[in-house]
Formats: sequence, structure tokens, C-alpha cells
Amino acid sequence: MSKHTERAKELRSEVPVSSNCAQTVMRVYAKEIGLDEDLAAAIGSNFGGGMRCGATCGAIAAGYMVLGAKGIESPAVLNEFRKCIAKKHDGMTDCADLLRANAARGGDKKTHCDNMIQEVIELIDELTESK
Repeated sequence: MSKHTERAKELRSEVPVSSNCAQTVMRVYAKEIGLDEDLAAAIGSNFGGGMRCGATCGAIAAGYMVLGAKGIESPAVLNEFRKCIAKKHDGMTDCADLLRANAARGGDKKTHCDNMIQEVIELIDELTESK
């Protein structure tokens, strides 16, 4: 398990959970991208819940922000990032669709979101290691 995944699990195990999916991803990489955790959490605050309206998953949106902050702007790499995630979720990347499909399978929201965060972190790490 990577240090990023471990830190995300720590953040998401707080009771009550104080970081949404986007905030968690942003906080995990904060120091590496030149931010303190509070600022990273503030930047991610309105991206949770699919920009608070069910649009693109906040973990995915934060992944794009982290990749950009790490200097990855290649359309091919960013498209690969999106495609890898969508492939695992029947083409879906919007929070509302992902949560609806998860609920239909009997899954709970927190576990689903924790898994999305982990997927995004693993993919960020993979893409930045190969850079």
C-alpha cells in the first residue's frame, strides 16, 4: 500500500468523516504540489458530490487537479486517466450515476467513495511514476 493510499485511509477513517472525496485526494498530495493540507481541502471542498450536483466524481476531478499540479497536461495521458476509471465503472464518471449503480448493487456510499478515492490515487501514482 502506498503512502498516498495509507494517508487517504487515515483521512477517511476520521469520525465524523471531515474530508469529501475531492478533499481527500487533494490533501493526500498537498505537500507534493506545494500546498498545505488546509488550502488543499479548501480547494477540493466544492468538488465533492460531483461538484455538489452529481456531475463528475470529486475524486476524479481532484485527480485532474493533482495531475496538472504535477505537470501532467498531455491530452493523451489525461484521456488515459479518464478511460481507465470509466472502464472499471461501465463507462460512468459522474457521481450521481456511480452512486446510483453502487446502490443498485447493494453497496453503501462511504465504501464506494473510499474505493473511488483509492482507484484515483493508484492511477495518479502509476501515471506520475511513468512520467
